[in-house]
Amino acid sequence: MMNWLGAPVVIVLAAQAASPPGTDVDTAAIRTVVDHWRQMWDRFDASSLRDDYAEDADFLNAFGTRLKGRAEILSFANRVVRRPNVQDRHTVWSEPVIRFVRPDVAICSRDYTTSGQRTLEGQPIGVRKTHAVWVLRRDEGKWHVISQFISDENSAS
Repeated sequence: MMNWLGAPVVIVLAAQAASPPGTDVDTAAIRTVVDHWRQMWDRFDASSLRDDYAEDADFLNAFGTRLKGRAEILSFANRVVRRPNVQDRHTVWSEPVIRFVRPDVAICSRDYTTSGQRTLEGQPIGVRKTHAVWVLRRDEGKWHVISQFISDENSAS
């Protein structure tokens, strides 16, 4: 290729410096963030989530509660784990499955089965088979949840 003076044009492409997706360090960090959700329910204490969500994170749970932002998500989580209707629950957790979309973006899914939970009115819910999906982004070396979606299996479908 020549410029307007007829001189050759040299194009230099620089490689972007980024760690390859799925490094052991990134995978371990994502597992830690996602495992804080399990710890919250096992201990009925949401303090483990305090640094996990991005400031503008999205959240939608299996009961239709839609939240926006770290502060709103953490406030809700703190209230929910203290409710009497969840105190007798027992949850069995699968291992998280992580897929890197880019070196700085990952999707993590985890299934879990919960028994002993009740409605707010105290009625038994029955066994819940739940699927959770987290979208995480690495900013300045730390992984944060940017979106979380939780759904329950529906035996009627």
